[in-house]
Amino acid sequence: MSTTKDKVTGGYSMRSKPAWTVHQTSKFQEFKKLIHAATRPLPTETGDGSYIEDESSGGLWADFRVLGMKDASTLVSMLENKLSGAFVDDKTMMMEHIIQLVSRLPDDSKMRFRLTNLFLNELWETLPHPPSTYVGEKYAYRAADGSHNNPSMPALGAAKTEYARTVRPTTTRPPNLPDPGLIFDSLFAREQFKPHPNKVSSIFFTWASLVIHDIFQTDRKDENINNTSSYLDLSILYGDSQKDQDTIRTFKDGKLKPDCFCEFRLQALPAACGVILVMLNRYHNYVVEQLALINENGRFTKPKDEQLSPDEANKAWTKYDNDLFQTGRLITCGLYINITLYDYLRTIVNLNRTNSTWCLDPRVKMGEHEKTPSGVGNQCSAEFNLAYRWHSTISQQDEEWTNMTYEKLVGKPGEDASVQDLFTALGEYGRNLNPDPSKRTFAQMKRQSDGKFPDEDLVGILTDATESVAGSFGARNVPKVLRAVEILGIEQARRWNVGSLNEFRKFFDLKPYKSFEEINSDPEVANRLRHLYEKPDYVELYPGIVAEEAKDPMIPGVGIAPGYTVSRAVLSDAVALVRGDRFYTLDYNARNLTNWGFTESHYNLETNQGCVFYKLALRAFPNWFKSDSIYAHYPMTIPSENKLIMQGLGREKEYSWDRPSFNPPRTNVFAYPNVREILNDQDTFHVTWGEAIEYVFGEGGYYFMLSGDSRFHSTQRQSMGKSLYIGQWHQHVKDFYIAETERLLREKSCSLGKVNQVDITRDVGNLAHVHFASNVFSLPLKTEQSPHGIYTEHEMYMIMAAIFTAIFFDVDPAKSFPLRHKARELAQGLGKIVETSVKSTQSSRLLSSFLGNFHTSDHPLKDYGTHMIARLLETGQDASEITWSQILPTAVAMVPNQAQVFTQIMDYYLSDKGKEHLPAIHRIAKEDTPASDDKLLRYCMEAIRLHGIFGSYREAQAPVTMEDNGHHLSIKPGDKVFVSFVDANKDPVAFPDPETVRLDRPMESYIHYGVGPHTCLGMEASKVALTAMLRVVGRLNNLRPAPGPQGELKKIPRPNNFYSYMTEDETSFFAFPMSFKVHFDGPVPQSTERAGSV
Repeated sequence: MSTTKDKVTGGYSMRSKPAWTVHQTSKFQEFKKLIHAATRPLPTETGDGSYIEDESSGGLWADFRVLGMKDASTLVSMLENKLSGAFVDDKTMMMEHIIQLVSRLPDDSKMRFRLTNLFLNELWETLPHPPSTYVGEKYAYRAADGSHNNPSMPALGAAKTEYARTVRPTTTRPPNLPDPGLIFDSLFAREQFKPHPNKVSSIFFTWASLVIHDIFQTDRKDENINNTSSYLDLSILYGDSQKDQDTIRTFKDGKLKPDCFCEFRLQALPAACGVILVMLNRYHNYVVEQLALINENGRFTKPKDEQLSPDEANKAWTKYDNDLFQTGRLITCGLYINITLYDYLRTIVNLNRTNSTWCLDPRVKMGEHEKTPSGVGNQCSAEFNLAYRWHSTISQQDEEWTNMTYEKLVGKPGEDASVQDLFTALGEYGRNLNPDPSKRTFAQMKRQSDGKFPDEDLVGILTDATESVAGSFGARNVPKVLRAVEILGIEQARRWNVGSLNEFRKFFDLKPYKSFEEINSDPEVANRLRHLYEKPDYVELYPGIVAEEAKDPMIPGVGIAPGYTVSRAVLSDAVALVRGDRFYTLDYNARNLTNWGFTESHYNLETNQGCVFYKLALRAFPNWFKSDSIYAHYPMTIPSENKLIMQGLGREKEYSWDRPSFNPPRTNVFAYPNVREILNDQDTFHVTWGEAIEYVFGEGGYYFMLSGDSRFHSTQRQSMGKSLYIGQWHQHVKDFYIAETERLLREKSCSLGKVNQVDITRDVGNLAHVHFASNVFSLPLKTEQSPHGIYTEHEMYMIMAAIFTAIFFDVDPAKSFPLRHKARELAQGLGKIVETSVKSTQSSRLLSSFLGNFHTSDHPLKDYGTHMIARLLETGQDASEITWSQILPTAVAMVPNQAQVFTQIMDYYLSDKGKEHLPAIHRIAKEDTPASDDKLLRYCMEAIRLHGIFGSYREAQAPVTMEDNGHHLSIKPGDKVFVSFVDANKDPVAFPDPETVRLDRPMESYIHYGVGPHTCLGMEASKVALTAMLRVVGRLNNLRPAPGPQGELKKIPRPNNFYSYMTEDETSFFAFPMSFKVHFDGPVPQSTERAGSV
C-alpha cells in the first residue's frame, strides 16, 4: 500500500480511501462478529455463565497489509541505531515515525504489543531509577565519613560500618588449624631480603600503603567494623569523621593547617608515607588559593561585611570557607585518583615500560546508557582487608625504619613482641599523641616557624625512597619485625570466617589449586604448606596469598609481580572502588571541580601517557625538582631502571637524571635605575633564553639574536635589522594595520539588538599581528584569500603564543614539561613549512607560486617580506639557518607580545581609571596628521607604562651588590635576576606624577621595549602598529566594555603587582589575554586614505 507525505504534519499517512469503501468494510466486520456469536456453543467453562475470551492475536500478514515502505525504513533505522549505540538524530523524526507505525497496526497485533513495550522500555531506561545523584550542597561535596555517596543507600561505604563479605565459605574447615606463629615462622619470615624483580621503588608501595589505609581501619574493640569509609576519599588526610576533619581545618579560606594529616597510624609508618601526605596537604592549599583568585562565575565571592549583619556575615564567611575547602578536596582527590590510575595502576600492569596510552581506567564511559553500573557505592570486604597486606614488599631501608620504630614503641625487638605487646604499645601511642595534627611530627623532623617542615628534609626522604628498591612478593619475605602484626591478621581472618584460598580463587573463576606445588613450586615452601594444612583446600586465604608463588614480570601485563590470586582480585577491587564512587564517575566533572580545577588535577595522555605524579611533586616542592626530573615523573620505579626503560623507548633525553637539589629563587629588582643598569650591562648580566630557544627550535635556535650575548648574536641582530627596516616601511606598516584593523572589526563584529559587539582581543588585537607576521614572513596562514594555507588565524596565534610562553614565560614548574614538549612539536611543524617557503624564494618554480598564496593580502608588505628573505639569503645564510635562527624566532617573539600590549592599552582606557581619556582619543583618532600620530603613540606608551606587566630575566656572571627600594641585594654568579618593569614604570623620579597619563614624557624614559643591547628589534614597527590600531578603534562611537563578565578581562593577581590571564574557557592560566568583548554604536569608520587594500 502506497503512502504520501502529509503536507501539514510532515509525517507520512495512508492515502484516504473512499467513504463507501470504509463503510462496507465496517459492515463486513460487524456481520462477521454476528456469525461468530451465533455459532459458538453455550458457555460451560465458568460458574457464572460467562465466556472465556480467546486472547489470540492477529498474524504478521495482517500487520504487513497495513504497513508501507516508509514503515519498513523506520524499523530498519530503529534496529541500526540500537545496534550501533549512536546518538539519535531527532531531526529525522524517528520517534514520531515509530508512533505513526505502531498506531496503524491492528488492535490484536503482536507486533503492536511488542513495539509498544520496546518503546516504553526505551523511555523508562533513559532515566535512572532511582536517581543516581541529587542537587544541593549535601550531595555536591563528600561527607566527612563517606556517607551519602549512594543517595539511595546513604550508609553504604560510610565509616563505622561493618566489613562486607565477598566469598561465601562452604568448605568444611579443619577444627584444629595450625598455630599462627608457626605459620609466620615457616612461611612468612624473611631470612634474606629479595629485591623486586622489576625494580619497583619503595615509593610505589608507599602509595599502596596510603591506598590501603585510606579504605581499611579495623576497630580495635569491634574488629567487624571499618572505622574509615570504603572510598578512596583521602580520609587519611582529611579525617574519617567530622570531628577529625575539624582538627585539620583552619576554617579560613578553605585551607588545611600546614604540613599535617589526620591519620595517626601513618605517623608510625616509613617516613615517605608522611611526606606524600604533606605534599597532598600543600596541593590542597595551593588549589584553594587559586580557586579564590579565579572565582569562576562568582562561585567564591568574598562576603561584603558592610552589607550584612554580624550573624549574616559569620554565616556567609563560614559558607565561603566551606565551599573552598570542599571544592579543594574534590580537586585534590581528583589528582589522587589520577595518580592511582595512571602512575600506580600502570606500574601494576607494567604499562610504564611501554609508550602505550591505554590504561585500565574504571571510569571509562561504555556508551550513553552503559550496562556496567557506576556511582552505585562500595563497601570494603574482610577478604580484601587481607589481600592488601603487602608486607613482603617492604624495602630494606623501610625494614630498618620499622625495626627502630617498633622497638621504640614496644620496648623490644618486633620479632620478640606478642600481639598483646603490640596492642598495649599502640594504645599508649594513641593516648600520648597530640590531638592537633599540626602539632605532630614524624621522622624526627622539627617544624619551622610557619608550621611547615623543611623542604630539604622532606625531599631527602622522598628521594631516598625513590632510589630504594622494594621487596618482592612471595613466601618468606615479610620482615620479622611484623611477626605480631601478621599473627593478628591470621587470627582476625579466622574470626571473620573468611573462605579458603581455593574458595577465593573459584569466586574469581580461577582454577583451584590441586596440589601444594601449584601454590608454590619451591619444594621447601610446598612441603611446609603440606605439613601445616594437609590438603590444598584447607589452606587459609591469608597465609595462602602470602605463600603463593609470584608471577614473573611481563611487558605489559605484570609489573609488580604479585601472587597469581592477588593480581586478579585487586584489579576487580580497583574497578569497584573507583567505578562505584559517585564523586569519581557521575559527579566527576568540571561543573563540580570548576573548569580550572578539573584540568589542573586531570591527566593528559600526551604527557607521560597520562602519569601525573609530577604535578604533585612540582606543586609541593617547586624549588627542588627540575620540571623534567625523572624523580618527579616516574618515582614508582628506581631511577637506574627508569634509565634503561627510557633508553629502550627512545625517551631518555626527555628527562633529567640528577638527584633533586635546591634551586634558589630568582632575585627581583624593582628600582628604575637598577633595571636600566642591569639591562645595559651585557657583560655582567646575560640573557637566559638560549637553552629554551635551542630546545624548541633545534640547533638553529642557538643562532637567534636573543639566544646569547656573544658578538655573533649581535651580528645576527644587525642582519635582521637591516633586512626589516628599508624603504617606506613606516608608511607600509601604518597602512597595513589601519586596513587590517578595520577589516577585522567589520568581519568579526556582530549586531546584537541596538549595539555592535566584538571580541577586541581574540578577534582583532591578536589576529592583526598574526596577519602582519604572516605577510612579512610568509607563514602558511589559511584565509579566504589564501585557501591553501595550513593554519587558521586563531590556530596560528595559539601556536605563536605557546612557543613564546615556553621560551620567555616558562614560570610554572608544574606546567613546564608539557608546555615545552608541545611548543617544540608546534615549532617543528610550522618551521618545516616555513623553511620550504624560504627555499622557494630562491626559485620561480610552481612551488614558489603555490607558497606565495600563503600571503593574506595584496598589500605591499607581501613583496616586502619576500625581499626581506632574499636579503637574508644574500648574507650567506642558507634556508634552514634563516628559518630557524631568524624568521621563526622573530615572528614568535613579536606576535603574542604585541597582541598583549594592544589589549592592555584597550583594557586601561576602558577601565574606570582610564576611560576619562576616551573622548580625547576619539577626537584625535579622527585627525589624520603627524601630530595626531604622535599623541596617539603617547597615549599607547602611557597605557603600557601604567597597565603593562613586563619584565626580563638575566643571569649574573659576577658578584654584584645594589640597594633596591630599601633592600640590600647581594647577587652571586649564577643567580637568576628578574627586573620588573611594573614598579620601575612608576618611579616618581623617572616619571613625575607616576599614576597620571601625561603626553609630555621623554620617549627615551620608557623601558617596556627593553634597554641596551637587547632592546626589542621591532620597537619602531610596534609603535607604528599600535598607534594605527588605536586610531581605528578610537574612532568607534561610544566604545565600552560589554556588560557582565564577558566585558571584563580575566586577570589573576600575582605577587609584586603582576597578574596572569586565563584561557577563554578558564581551564588554565595563560601568559596572554584571550578574550575581552566590547560594544560600540554605529558602523566601523572607513579610513580616508589607504595605500593598499587587504
